[in-house]
Amino acid sequence: MSAPLIIVGAGHAGGRAALTLREEGYDGRLILIGDEPHVPYERPPLSKALLQGSLDLAGCSLCDSARLAELGIEHIAGNAVSRLVPQHQQLQLADGRWLDYAGVVLATGGRARRLPQAQANVLYLRTHDEALALRATLRAGTRLVVVGGGFIGLEVAATARGLGCVVTVLEAGPRLAGRVLPPIISEALLKVHREQGVDVRLNVAVECIHADSVQLVDGQTLPCDLVVVGIGMQPNVELAAAAGLEVGQGIRVDEYLRTSAANIYAAGDVCEFRLGGVYQRQETWRNAEAQGRHAALNLLGRALPFDAVPGFWSDQYDWGLQTVGVMTPRMLSRALPQGGVLLFYLDADGYLQGACGWAPGNSVAKDIKLCERLILARVALSTADLADPAVSLKHWLRG
Repeated sequence: MSAPLIIVGAGHAGGRAALTLREEGYDGRLILIGDEPHVPYERPPLSKALLQGSLDLAGCSLCDSARLAELGIEHIAGNAVSRLVPQHQQLQLADGRWLDYAGVVLATGGRARRLPQAQANVLYLRTHDEALALRATLRAGTRLVVVGGGFIGLEVAATARGLGCVVTVLEAGPRLAGRVLPPIISEALLKVHREQGVDVRLNVAVECIHADSVQLVDGQTLPCDLVVVGIGMQPNVELAAAAGLEVGQGIRVDEYLRTSAANIYAAGDVCEFRLGGVYQRQETWRNAEAQGRHAALNLLGRALPFDAVPGFWSDQYDWGLQTVGVMTPRMLSRALPQGGVLLFYLDADGYLQGACGWAPGNSVAKDIKLCERLILARVALSTADLADPAVSLKHWLRG
């Protein structure tokens, strides 16, 4: 019997890779290995619908156990890979078992970064079980302090306010989501959260966390019932690094998502790939979906360069944020109805490279989809028309 293909990591990217292999006709032995006890699921609902209680695990799963069995995908759950030996094309499970492989996709994802000052009464949100633990504590009147003003922290804050919690957000930087958003969108986020009653504090640092309070470096003490820390994700590169694979801020890959070891690919949050000549990781639904599928195709020998346009979204109360492409120094803005805004990012030749939209509900989705088409079409754009809300973006596509 020939050695199987193995997916290490049973999250979104890993699950999509396994399903894609079957969809593309691979009928050999296929093993999906995860350290969580669950079937592959998507993470965006964890801070929103699942945390609210309006969605369960089945509602955010890629498939159920019956479907995995039907497809002949062997799901080894709650049993992480502890060792990878590329020289012998073998890996070892936490329970000691050794498995041979013909090819591997590493989709090991990451874990929530821990706050060193935290002593007690602290929760994190990265996994389904962590979301359930947090959901059980969020009740009307709960005094919640959120450490971190990025997307996870802000989405938790919005959900908690909807459940009637008293919420304070602490951000160490001068603005919200400052690493990934332009100032105009950071200001919009700040405005909507404060309008919803969130006490947002910028440029603050945590000294320590007690059972009933958070002490700041400046001496202030914030009484609270619960603390949620959302200060980013730590990619799980240890398995790859110990196996001798090239790693940076993630598992480094070439344009085909191949690692530095033969027959091993990487995908999802842990994958560090070149975009615009610069190594980066993308912790988004869109990237997990695209790379999981792409790595599977190339594991089957397709040799397809990965060139998907990046993008992400976030829901904040009744407002939606969506981005596509990459941000460049040259930016133009267009006013949208009801106080929304659409930002365009151009290169030196006037071609669209990226866009960022902020608007009520899902109303900006259509514009972002049109922007993606313009990015792919490489259409030279008029800056005056881009800034004019009266000019439809379809104008250039028709031309």
